[in-house]
Amino acid sequence: MAPGGNEGTVTVIVSLVLGIWAGGLAYEDWRWRRLPNVLLLCGVLLGAMHWLAFGLMPFGCVLTDALLAGLLGLVLFLPFYVTGWMGAGDVKLISVIGWLGGFKVLFMVVVYGSVLAGMLAVLLLSPVCRDYMSGRQIDSRLRARIPFGAGLAVVVIGLVLGWLDAEAVLSWWPEMARA
Repeated sequence: MAPGGNEGTVTVIVSLVLGIWAGGLAYEDWRWRRLPNVLLLCGVLLGAMHWLAFGLMPFGCVLTDALLAGLLGLVLFLPFYVTGWMGAGDVKLISVIGWLGGFKVLFMVVVYGSVLAGMLAVLLLSPVCRDYMSGRQIDSRLRARIPFGAGLAVVVIGLVLGWLDAEAVLSWWPEMARA
């Protein structure tokens, strides 16, 4: 991949940068319920620089898959923004994740991120949470939206750290495994 046999070093550096990027997004969405455009643009630029340097996107897909996955994420989730079910930053993050990783990574991150966001919503509505927070605090947190982008970013961190493997997770779906 990299000239001079430095593939391991490059992988560690790219993984570190991706992890810090996703961690920053998770923090911003969790704390402020906002995904700054500058951080999203950093993800786009990271993908572009990685492709220029190595001919592949950071998660190993080719440029055409990355472009199509990014566009698909934008087109599929834009109606959720229009209806008010999702924030614009979440939609843009989904598109950037498609750009960085292609269809397999996009599918896996959206599914796992949705599960994490759903678990958070159930937790906030659970009696355990009601014992520690007033109903007013819980209602205000739910009205402020569930930090879906934070869930997506945590899944990206899991991919970067090697806790999740898109190939292994999606091997149960034959058409996706061949994509």
